[in-house]
Amino acid sequence: MIGTCNEDGEGENTKENDGNEHGRIKLRTTEEEKAAKKKERERKVKLYRAGIERLFLKRRKGEYDEEAMEICEQLLTANPDIYTIWNIRREAIETFRENRTEDELQSLLEGELRLTEQCLRNNPKSYGAWHHRVWVLDNMPAPDWGRELGLCNKYLELDERNFHCWDYRRVVVERSKVPSAKEFDFSTGKIEKNFSNYSAWHYRSKLLPLIHPDPQGRRPIAEKKHEEELELVQSAAFTDPNDQSAWFYQRWLLGRVQPLLALAQAYVSHNLVSVSLTHSIHLDHTTSVDLVVGGASVPGSWRSSSGHKHSHVWVSFGNPRLLKLLIGLIHKTQKLFSPSVELFQGDSGSVPVQVQLNKGGEIMHSLTTSRGEDGSSRVLVGERPQFGAQFSVATTSVLQEQLESCSQLLELEPGSKWTLLTSVLLMQAIDRHRYKVETMRNLEELLQVDPLRSGYYRDLESRYIVEYALEAAESLYEIDLANSNLTALYHSHYMSIFQHVNLSSNHLARSLPRLHALQCCQVLTLDNNEIKSLEEFPALVSLRTLSLRDNLISSVTQVDHLKHCLNIGSLDVTGNPVETEGGLTDAVREVLLSIHTLNGKRL
Repeated sequence: MIGTCNEDGEGENTKENDGNEHGRIKLRTTEEEKAAKKKERERKVKLYRAGIERLFLKRRKGEYDEEAMEICEQLLTANPDIYTIWNIRREAIETFRENRTEDELQSLLEGELRLTEQCLRNNPKSYGAWHHRVWVLDNMPAPDWGRELGLCNKYLELDERNFHCWDYRRVVVERSKVPSAKEFDFSTGKIEKNFSNYSAWHYRSKLLPLIHPDPQGRRPIAEKKHEEELELVQSAAFTDPNDQSAWFYQRWLLGRVQPLLALAQAYVSHNLVSVSLTHSIHLDHTTSVDLVVGGASVPGSWRSSSGHKHSHVWVSFGNPRLLKLLIGLIHKTQKLFSPSVELFQGDSGSVPVQVQLNKGGEIMHSLTTSRGEDGSSRVLVGERPQFGAQFSVATTSVLQEQLESCSQLLELEPGSKWTLLTSVLLMQAIDRHRYKVETMRNLEELLQVDPLRSGYYRDLESRYIVEYALEAAESLYEIDLANSNLTALYHSHYMSIFQHVNLSSNHLARSLPRLHALQCCQVLTLDNNEIKSLEEFPALVSLRTLSLRDNLISSVTQVDHLKHCLNIGSLDVTGNPVETEGGLTDAVREVLLSIHTLNGKRL
């Protein structure tokens, strides 16, 4: 029976039947629909693969023609996220442009802009399409950057968090010379419209240093503007405490003062010179470290302790000229290698040794070393590191108000992770020593309320523990960080002159590469650190005693990774599975040529 029709022409009898009645359109079942969609999908995949194979064949043959361009266009409009196809299209355009006039090239590239717009309609976050658009405009004889700015506005209206478009906007602004102040106002408008616009906050952080730079160059922005931004971000953060965008921006504002490039520590002896700097740098013809002994310059060959091009710590070994100068300055009756020799004590008294950091032919910083306290031949100096934020009284007052607001918010919303973390950063910025106990307590609470980020909180806690220890260190010869619950070893370049380093009972199995800075260390204790492998153990040429008790080292072959520590005389692996492995003693003797004691027993 055929159902009657209402005024809209729709059947009143809408109940499905088996499809056998006359006058009714047979409806596909769910299974039939799935099968049809699968068949259509397989057909499209087959065509797509055939297109890619054809395009790659033409590329191998160097056939960059109209057919190649047509295949590229069809493939990209279907899927704009295959970077190789965009690369092939650019290769074809490079071939075409050789025989095109400027007007023809302009027309060709205008077509490319239309193609990217079509692709962006399909996927507004296509990295390949945005990148191709930049390339097209950079190669276009007469690009219209003003139009591109309008395009950015359009896409950011559709999705204000499209970070691909924000990145593209930065390129457009740079190319079209849009004033930074105008873009700053644009970001302000976006933030006022939606405090949760992380991309706008991030863009703001890029613009502020250009508009309001710090005259001293140590902070991201000038202090007065810094105070204004702190007040703005406070309003945003407390409007919605659970939104992370403003909190992240506040973290940027609370960033510490960047130390000026300078010498942090220096160690000088007849066979080793170790220099630590406040920044990781590359020593080259423009930036160098020089020694001056008794007024005479001593050029040397430097290598980074990390093995990388840039490093905080640089070392020089066995400098013949340095040794010759030192011998000439030592009283003839003294024995050079006697432990009690005052190596830099000449006939006329103490001989100064100056370490200079030079850049562009000018001395940026210098340290004058003096004889070590232990009366040995070593000469070393060290600047006590300072990790405080050092804000002005006015800025500190603003920060104090924000800390009080955080405390009030925590009373209303206990366990708010962003508020807890921000309070930690505020306390570190205001007075890190005054708030030491509260800082650690808040970090422990964060571990409870936000266990998914426990690794981050543990590492942050480790950073602060190391900083407090370095600031409180009374000796330049040793540091004890045992039982500190460290998960990462921060600021190791400030430990470069320590000769005794105790890192036992921590969690530093992943931090072995950071030990590279300990170039002067003679006694290193790494007991109970869950260490399974020594593969990333660095070359420490001064190391004499290494304790690895109660770790998880199970293979004798791990000893091979200590072969670059040429002077190890005592090794202790008691409490490791490898302790009971056969062949341990032979392996140690074969690799460590200076070894005389293994697991507390003389060999």
